[in-house]
Amino acid sequence: MVVADINTAEGQAVASERQIGQKLGATLKGEFAQVAQIRAQLDNAKWMLGETTTRSPCDCYVINLQLRPGAFVAGIPLNAVMTLVEAEGQVVALYNQNELHQVQPGNEVEFALKTLPGKIIKGKVDSIVWATGQGQMQASGVLPNSPNEVAPAPPPQKYAVRINIEDPNHYFLAMGARGEGAIYTDHGKMIHLVRKVIIRVKSLTYYLVLKLH
Repeated sequence: MVVADINTAEGQAVASERQIGQKLGATLKGEFAQVAQIRAQLDNAKWMLGETTTRSPCDCYVINLQLRPGAFVAGIPLNAVMTLVEAEGQVVALYNQNELHQVQPGNEVEFALKTLPGKIIKGKVDSIVWATGQGQMQASGVLPNSPNEVAPAPPPQKYAVRINIEDPNHYFLAMGARGEGAIYTDHGKMIHLVRKVIIRVKSLTYYLVLKLH
């Protein structure tokens, strides 16, 4: 009985020795498997370290920065850590639909902003965005209804006009600034002078701060 136990133990020891020898002798692409595994872990750690660097996809300003050393960023659910604002923004003016039937790319534009009282900024029409939210129906499992069938019709939305700035003064245009603008088309040139006077007077009214405190 003792001899049998010794033989069993010897067999187990030989099997363990053979298994360890196989592990030590295993190779992957010319190097030991354990070394290859550690090298793969090192490469993955370097990749994860590289992913901690945040790179901007554009020439932008960083605002509302929430990212701090040691913080975790998750892709899903979305975890916003900062907001990017493009350094080169786009000026957009909104006009009623019946005001654009004579507007063409290249038309002269003047506008005044509340952030720049007394200043007139010049540009030209780039294009008109011929689309609004009312032109899109939400996907659902029922047939779409017109607004009059379910509620009073909403007011018609305005169309956006993209404007290219062509002003030598290079004024700073704050994102979200509002004001009033005029497009000078090839029609009605006799009243362009009147419109230019009106917009200049309007720009001067932006100096007024009508508050009682």
